Formats: sequence, structure tokens, C-alpha cells
Amino acid sequence: MTTFFKRLRERLTSNTAVGLIGVTLQLALVLYVFRALIFNPGDYLIIDHYDGIKSYFSMESFLRQPLSKGMVVYGHNYPFGEYMYYTDSAPLLIQLVHLLVRLVPALAPYGLYLFDLVTLGGLLLSTFLLHRIFRPWQLPAGLHVLAAVALPWISPQTLRLQVGHMSLAYAPAILVGVWLLQETYLRRTAGLPYRKWLVMFGVSMAAAAYWHFYYLAILGAFAGFFFLVWTVENLHDRKPWVSLLRDFALVFGLAVVATGGSLLLLDGNHALRDAGSGGYDWIEWKLQFRGFIQAPVYNKLRFLLDPTQAVPYESNAYLGAFVLYTLLAMLVLYFVKRLPNIPIRLTVPGRFLLLLLLASVPLVFMALGEKYELDGGAYMLNNYLNPLYWLRKVTERVTQFRALGRYVWPFWWAVNLFLVWLMGQWWTASRTSPAKWLSLALPLLLVPDVVAAARFYKEYTQRPNLLTHEPTRAAMQEFVGWVDTKPYQAILPLPFTYTGSDNQYTLDADEPHLHRTFQLSMITNLPLMSHKAARTPAQQAQQLFSIFRPEGMDPALLARLDERPILVYLDTTYFDGRNNYYRDWLKNHPDLQLMQETFERNDDFIREQQLELLHRNGALSLYAWYPKRQKSVAR
Repeated sequence: MTTFFKRLRERLTSNTAVGLIGVTLQLALVLYVFRALIFNPGDYLIIDHYDGIKSYFSMESFLRQPLSKGMVVYGHNYPFGEYMYYTDSAPLLIQLVHLLVRLVPALAPYGLYLFDLVTLGGLLLSTFLLHRIFRPWQLPAGLHVLAAVALPWISPQTLRLQVGHMSLAYAPAILVGVWLLQETYLRRTAGLPYRKWLVMFGVSMAAAAYWHFYYLAILGAFAGFFFLVWTVENLHDRKPWVSLLRDFALVFGLAVVATGGSLLLLDGNHALRDAGSGGYDWIEWKLQFRGFIQAPVYNKLRFLLDPTQAVPYESNAYLGAFVLYTLLAMLVLYFVKRLPNIPIRLTVPGRFLLLLLLASVPLVFMALGEKYELDGGAYMLNNYLNPLYWLRKVTERVTQFRALGRYVWPFWWAVNLFLVWLMGQWWTASRTSPAKWLSLALPLLLVPDVVAAARFYKEYTQRPNLLTHEPTRAAMQEFVGWVDTKPYQAILPLPFTYTGSDNQYTLDADEPHLHRTFQLSMITNLPLMSHKAARTPAQQAQQLFSIFRPEGMDPALLARLDERPILVYLDTTYFDGRNNYYRDWLKNHPDLQLMQETFERNDDFIREQQLELLHRNGALSLYAWYPKRQKSVAR
């Protein structure tokens, strides 16, 4: 019997079994937390607001188009459309889904559902990748499984689901890079062939870039600094380094050229887009130090030092109770002279993790921005340690990656991975010291963080699909019901909103107004002239806002429109004082005087253009507008 249990224990703690247990537990947790979305195909979306709903609208509009339209989505910014690369919609994934639903028409109603399944599947893939990363470390089985299941749930990437950044929430994009860097390091250190793994890293970086282009900057900077510190290590140890640096430079250069170069070729509007981007170094979009110790509002377990002032969501970098209390315990053990002496550089995984941690530190300086305010803005610290500070003097294109706080993600993963490995070392190296029992207790702090995160995602995400789910959009369906919208070419919503050009042509939409216009577009299958994306050419915004000029629209825009009428959707609550969202928003943006004048002219537009009333129900109305004054339209 003793032999039986011994063999059973050996099988359960084998690498294969530990990985299978971890993935199985993660699958069970994902199915439980997201069961409403998973088991009701098409009825729910992960999120239904902010950037999430505009991404879903772009994707659903794209999926309805024939493949011959390419990567331009024509559901908004009509008549120009916009390339999917600028809609936060994981262009690589959505193109694959597009191909699938076109090949299998029965899947057409479930395109967004398939997208969400892949997004949530990122939690499973993250667990598998963490298992692959942990394998050479020889961790205790319990620690191995716990960390592989828990870390994806509490990472700052996954937290992006709350604002609808599904492509940025895909943690495997970074973890696959960490895994491949480790495999490259282990093989090179052991004198084994490593170039295949380095090439795989380059391919993964290019693929991640087409998931979201921020990954190109994040992974590129992370890998660049990793190979830099690895080269320094080789120089220190008097080991060959030229061939390694040459191989990395070649792979990195090819990956950047393949992604950046292909985007230049695929983006037909590249020449029209600004080289720089607005919002770079804005305090709301860069890291604030308290983000490391500020737990999400849903966490019950807080750190001893708990900030009272919330950080912007781009600063979410909470290291977790496990990391913070482990660092505190290490500090205490150091002062009482009981800190285990772990020879980090004598183990290959230890050296790799140390290099990984060092390589991530410059990205923290990048995340902090070029200037950092102290004492409530009384002092300004010039961040000369930020590589972007110097790189921007060479090219403004670095400002395209303007949400600087995201550069901190590799540091988050490096710290957590290093301390997971260290807990394994404490357990095996210590006998009865406090460190041995702490190595058992401290990782358990992952559990309350995961429970809080799972409860949050269960309650906060999985919203009714307001785009295609019939019961959710019933009110708009009833409003449009009897109007024949087939003869129309597009929808002009009033108030007219536009986000994406990063200049004076900006008026952010009120969420309820945005939702109703999206529903109207989905029901009528007509594109919107309004827009919500990023880095849109300014001249397109300028032409669309010219619609409301007293002297009439820009001839260039008029030439793009065809002879059919445009369906004008009006919500009078925003003009008669019942809803002052836009007036209040414009008061807070006094620099947008042109938008103020345009908004006030929305009402005049209906009278001046002599629009034909089609239907009115309370505050909502539909009009027919003939911009080319062609009246012979069948109704």
C-alpha cells in the first residue's frame, strides 16, 4: 500500500500531471465565473461600455462585410471607414473570425461570441504558458499549480476587461515572450542550439503586434533590454557575446520591419495620419507609484500602506498581496538576520529571472513618463532615465504609444515570477527556519486576491449584448420598425460625435446616445457618419464636421457621397435642456470652441437643410436628408 501511494504521489507531482491539473482547475474557474456568457452564445458580451462597446461595434460591422472589403470597416466614419488596426479589435484574431464566419455562414450570428471565447481562453493559455515557464524551476507541485492558476487573474492586463480593452487583456501576448526568452537563455547557457527559439520569439512578437500594436513597443523594449543585460553578464563572465547580440538584432529587426513595414503597406491612410499622437505624457495615462500598492476596490485584503486616492486605470499595477507581503517579510528577515542566503546566480533559472527583472526596470521609467510631478505639482522631476525621453528627440513616432502606464506590465510579471521561484528555493533550501514556513504561507495570499477578482468579473462583466441580442435592443427595434431604411446610404446621428482625430475635431459621445446609435446601425445595417476610434486622419474629421457649416459641407465630402438620402437620427433631449451632457462636456473643454459652435448648430441644420420628417416618438426622430438634393427616392 505504501508503494502504491508513493507511485501515485510521483505521478500527481510529475510535470505533465501538474500542468494538466493547473489547466483543468483554470478551466473550471473560467467556466464558473463566465458561465452566463459561455453557456448563452450570442446573448452576452464581456463588457458593454466605454472602449469595449465601440470595439464590439467595429468588429460586428466588420464581420458583416464581405471579405473583398479587406481590413477597412465601413460601419462608422462614413464615407471613409477606418482600418481595423485602429479600432482596438485584435486585427489578427478578428480577421480569422471573419474568415470563419464567411466560410461557415451558420456561425455568422456568433462572431463576437467566438471572439470572447478566445479572449477568455487567454486565461487558460496563460496557465499553460506559466506551467511551461515553471517546469525548469522544479517548484513544489502545490506552488506550481497555485501560481499558474492565480497570476493570470490578478495581472494588470486582465484588469483591462473592466474598460473593454479585450486585446490588451490578453496576457499570453507577454507570457509567450517570457517563455521563449527563457528557452533561448537555457539553451544558449547549456551550449545547445537556441536560434530556433529566438526566431520563435520574433514571430510571437510580430503576431502579438497584430493583436495590439502596443505589444510591439512593450515586447520590443523588454527583449532589447533583456539582451543588453545578458550581454553585460557575458562580458562580466568573459563569455562569447557577439554572435548572441547579432542574432537578436537580426531577429528583432526582421520582426519590427515585418510588423511596422506591413502596416505601412496595409494602411491606405498612413500618409494622412499624424506622425505623433496627442495625450503622450498625460498624467492620466502614465504610471503613478502608488499604483504598485493600491489594491483594486473589490479586494478585501489590503496592504498595510493603502492609498486613499484612486489611481487612473492606466496606472493599475497592483503587485498583489503575495508580492507586497513577501517583500515585507524579506525585509523583516533581513533585519533579524534570518533571511535565507539563496545563491541566485549559481542557478540557471535564478540568473535568468535576475536578468529578466533587471531588463524590466527601464520599462518602469518609461511608464513614469518624461516628467513626474512631486508634492502635488509643486515640483517637476525630469525623468532623464526614461529611454523615451531621448528617443523622442529622434522621432515623434514614439508618442504613438502614448498610454505609457502599459510599459510596466513586464515588470509586474518579472517581480511575481521571481518571487514564485524564490519561494520554491526557500522551501527546498530551508529546514525548520521561519523562511520555510513563510514559503508555504505567503503564496496562499494569492487565494484571496483571486477570489476577489473572480467575484468581480462574475458580477461586473458579462453584460447583455445590446448590439445583436433582440430583447436588449427591442426599444430601438420598435422605434425604427415601420420605416423602410433600405434606400438610405448612412446614418447621421444628432448630436454628432467624433473621437479619434486627437485634435479640435473631438466631441466624446454620451454612453446612452452612443449605444442607441450603435443599435440603430445594427438594426438598419447602415453605417454611421459619427466615429469612435484612434489616430484617425484629421482631414476626415474636418470634412465630416463641415456638414454643419453655414456655407455648406466640404465639396470633397459631397463628392464621396452617392445619390441616396441619409437617415438623420435626432435626440432632442440634448438640445432642449433635459440632458446637458454635451454642454457640460464642452464647458470643461474651452479649447474646443469649434465643437461648441458645431454642437449649437446641430439644431439649425435640420431647419436649414429642410429635412423630411419620417418618424417621431417622444424625443427621438428620424429624418430623410438629401445632400445632393435628389428627391426621387423610393419610400
